[in-house]
Amino acid sequence: KCRIFFGYTSNMVTSGLRDVFRYLTEHKLIDVVVTTAGGVEEDLIKTFKPFLLGEFSASGKKLREDGINRTGNIFVPNDRYVQFEKFFIPLIDRLSREKDIYTPSELVSIMGKEINNKESIYYWCWKNNIPVFCPAFTDGSMGDMIYFYLHKNPKLKINFCQ
Repeated sequence: KCRIFFGYTSNMVTSGLRDVFRYLTEHKLIDVVVTTAGGVEEDLIKTFKPFLLGEFSASGKKLREDGINRTGNIFVPNDRYVQFEKFFIPLIDRLSREKDIYTPSELVSIMGKEINNKESIYYWCWKNNIPVFCPAFTDGSMGDMIYFYLHKNPKLKINFCQ
């Protein structure tokens, strides 16, 4: 008979706990999610293509030359971010024509609906009406994309006060 707030950071989604978090949201075992921008991005990115397991000893220089980002021994090729951008930019473009102001919680819910993938944490948050609070919503690739988008389309606003 209590409200359960569940908080986590992006590295937890990246490193293998995503399925646990998805299970919790799918089965309504939590009431509210609080996460970082990466916690949202990395879940959605994984719906397009998986991250790769590598070696801690891999050369950072070589990975960079090959267009691969790393989180310890987890490798994320650049094409994952490109795919996410192909999802996110048209979405915010469409949304900016529908209304002027969104909260991060609204945007995450809409992304969960639009991703339409049962492997996603945020799909289940949307489906089960579990609010997601992401105070640092722009602290990641979504923030970069929004920043550049706003140079051409200043109408879109994100209200962090609601």
